[in-house]
Amino acid sequence: MAALGSAELGQMIRGFWVSQVVGTLARLEIADRLAHGPVESGALAKAIECDPRATLRLLHAAVSVGLVAALPDGRFRLAPPGELLRSDVPDSVRDFAIAMTAPGHWLPWGRLTEAIREGERQAVAALGHELFDFYAANPVEGDAFTGAMANHSASVARPLARALDTSAVNHVVDIGGASGTIIAALLEANPALRGTIFERADVVPRAEAALAKRGLSSRCRAVAGDFFDSVPEADLYILKVILHDWDDQQSVNILRNCARAMRPNGRVVLVERLFPEHGDPGEAALSDLNMLVLLPGRERTASEFAELFRAAGLKLDRTFGLTAAMQGIEASRLA
Repeated sequence: MAALGSAELGQMIRGFWVSQVVGTLARLEIADRLAHGPVESGALAKAIECDPRATLRLLHAAVSVGLVAALPDGRFRLAPPGELLRSDVPDSVRDFAIAMTAPGHWLPWGRLTEAIREGERQAVAALGHELFDFYAANPVEGDAFTGAMANHSASVARPLARALDTSAVNHVVDIGGASGTIIAALLEANPALRGTIFERADVVPRAEAALAKRGLSSRCRAVAGDFFDSVPEADLYILKVILHDWDDQQSVNILRNCARAMRPNGRVVLVERLFPEHGDPGEAALSDLNMLVLLPGRERTASEFAELFRAAGLKLDRTFGLTAAMQGIEASRLA
């Protein structure tokens, strides 16, 4: 890799400018407005009920980062990367852009220095609540976060369904699977399978709506509960980016509850970013810092997951790739 100069470092330092431009474009639904064709900035400002001069300045910034294009007649249109900020396109990142630049994530990250000094999450200091309690109290932002997780689930759902043999599985529980995306892929791959989405009480209505939208209400239900207390009985448990939210003891507690409720020959499958045992950690390192500022958890290596499984009465059977960033981690009961 070439040495970084002051210009490159300057881009890194100003990176938050760009993230807030992207988040504001998403929050104001500007990509959806521009999807129907070029628009003059004043007309756009009126449509989104914003100050005309400020809207023009935002559009100029969006042009500078390649999300919007300026036309010679003074109108603006979406550039190809900006299409992904629309709400109605496959692989949309609109909810992700909103959630990552809204207070729930944005404010704790502003306290990264304190997190490093103290070794503690900063959600309560920044938000006045733990993160998921903050989302429960702020449902608009909570919905954006759920949508962002649904977008992320879409990238792993079909690879996961292909990687798992569910021929001997009757009931699968997706712990924290509000979007229904992963359950849908598994039920589509096996028409005999039945499922449950296990969620917080405040998320259950979103999960039920997702199931109804997918036409799965007859084969899958949404159930409220606390995975630190217990989980429903099942043959297969799916936990997508759940354990990385929690510390080791909390993670063992969740896994132990799965082991207790698991039917004979049952399995637990995690979907996580594996921190490499050696070498460049890549994206996992930044995700690990995200956990540091927001929650008690962290990213882990395969051997660290194996230790959690053993403490919960499980054994790691295999790891398998799903996407460039995400891996499946499968475990079963200790003999």
